[in-house]
Amino acid sequence: MFKKILITSVLTASACVVINANAALPVGLYVSGQVGYADTHMKSQVKNNGANFANDGLTGRLAIGYKITPNFALEVGYLQLPSAEFKMGSVTLSNKQHAIDVAAKGQLPITNNVGIYGKLGVAYLTTQLEAKNSIISRDINSRQGIDKHQWSPEIAVGMDYNITPNVTVDTSLTHIQTLGNNRPGNIDFLAVGVGYNFG
Repeated sequence: MFKKILITSVLTASACVVINANAALPVGLYVSGQVGYADTHMKSQVKNNGANFANDGLTGRLAIGYKITPNFALEVGYLQLPSAEFKMGSVTLSNKQHAIDVAAKGQLPITNNVGIYGKLGVAYLTTQLEAKNSIISRDINSRQGIDKHQWSPEIAVGMDYNITPNVTVDTSLTHIQTLGNNRPGNIDFLAVGVGYNFG
């Protein structure tokens, strides 16, 4: 009998902690900004001067989302990847990439202020390979065998900390998995960010 009372007490206390943690997380509209390092893996995807087309480096992401419940949100974001540019004689070759993504975000509170989250969605990735001189600019995506536009699955994991009920800081790792024979490189984005909840 004592074991049953003890187990019931522990489960009740645990449920109260989860309910209390959920109460600290506002629902409604939020915005966030992230900055970090992106590895675009373009070096292995581009023919010939692949290393020069590599556009790894410092990048940023802006997002707007809506928390439907304290543990579930929908989010739309814009990721601006670094540009790569190099000269071959009188011609300048460049690689410019950005992505717009839509994701479902699930959150699990650990304490009143700390939570972990995961995101699953799809990204619309644009890769623009160009060759230009002083007179003309030419698209070279088809020559390099790289799709200019592609829908790609996206997954992310992260941890956030609520400084106040409305201000959050976080760290995350996002992976965009490109598909097909003419795909650009996969994208890995390690970031830190800050968000504001309007709820």
